[in-house]
Amino acid sequence: MDVNEDNVALTALSEDGVEDTLVIDFPEIKFERHRYFTMRKRVQNAGKGSIHDTLEGREERFVRDRLHKVSRHTVEWSRQFEKPCIVFEDLKEMRDSIDYGTRMNRRLHHLPFRALQYYTSYKASFEGIPSAWINPKYTSQRCSICGHTERANRYKKRFKCRDCGHQDHSDRGASVNIAVKGVKKLNWNVPALNSLPVVRKVSFERRSLS
Repeated sequence: MDVNEDNVALTALSEDGVEDTLVIDFPEIKFERHRYFTMRKRVQNAGKGSIHDTLEGREERFVRDRLHKVSRHTVEWSRQFEKPCIVFEDLKEMRDSIDYGTRMNRRLHHLPFRALQYYTSYKASFEGIPSAWINPKYTSQRCSICGHTERANRYKKRFKCRDCGHQDHSDRGASVNIAVKGVKKLNWNVPALNSLPVVRKVSFERRSLS
């Protein structure tokens, strides 16, 4: 499970290879968080502290509701596979290492990566689905086909290996690498990956989150 600013990418890996890939887009979370931030800043500058607190509470409830829905969909998707285990990146120290400028830092340092991981792991445990945690190093830079690792392989949502030429959705590629690391950590057999299935997408807009 690769958790990003605007989506999660899921890849099911078995001894036969990649069984399925699903990217769940949730652009609304990023949009609404920025909207609430702008409103809070405006009322704070006007000295209206009580309204600031009200807006903060609304934002927290909005984000929590969306994260619960995304995590529930993730677990439901996982249940279709035999003896699944959901693998997460250990992101506990990620926020401390981010330095992309003031505006980007504010966005990334306040993203609910850990909350989404926790909700998913919590719901999965009720379904008897275990979780595992891996080191996130190079998962976004490594080619899932040949293993070549280079920062230049990835540009935003596009991945193109500078060695073998493999092209992919960058978040799906990261989810494959996370799955491979999880398989290795669990001492399962790692399949040879010569090709990957077409990426399926689900967009969690406001109208589809009921």
